[in-house]
Amino acid sequence: MHDMLDTICLQNIACSDYKAFSHLYDKYWDLLLSIARKKTGNIDVSMDIVQDLFVDIWQRRSSLPQIDDVRRYLISSLYFKVFMHFRHQGIQQRHVSSYITFGVDEQEEDFLQLLEGEIQHNHLINVIAESVEDMPERMRQVFSLKYHRSLSNLEIAETMGISVQTVKNQLMRSLQHIRNYIPEHLSHPTAFLFLLFLLS
Repeated sequence: MHDMLDTICLQNIACSDYKAFSHLYDKYWDLLLSIARKKTGNIDVSMDIVQDLFVDIWQRRSSLPQIDDVRRYLISSLYFKVFMHFRHQGIQQRHVSSYITFGVDEQEEDFLQLLEGEIQHNHLINVIAESVEDMPERMRQVFSLKYHRSLSNLEIAETMGISVQTVKNQLMRSLQHIRNYIPEHLSHPTAFLFLLFLLS
């Protein structure tokens, strides 16, 4: 059952209610930290990832989409944060699953919810990869240099021999391409809202 108080809390956050933000932070910090720690095996890295997640929410508060299941949304967003951490560390996606373990003391309901979220996350990543393959050549190159090799716009421009403005234009179009591609290939509404949050 969805927590309506969480939904109201998120709506208040969108109106810059810091008290509501603090409530959400305090309520879900321990859960998200526990999940992140099981995935990364490092408490300091996990704390940074969870902190970064909440910073993103506050910074994007005015453009947050309508979210019914806030708990699931936060967990899905955390999965992506952890995935990005692994990617930046040079860990291939196929190895990410080896970092995912669940404790035997998990409540069954929580275990099933986390497992379902993991499946949704993996599906989302696969669909994004498909959408990238569907991009025009130059757009795909710019996107890959930005999000796979983490180059700056200037570095991409120098690497490809194009202007920084062209890089910006291609990145904007690539994200729009993904936004347009996702609804046709991903039916789960929570995952779609999660994607909009990440790419907005």
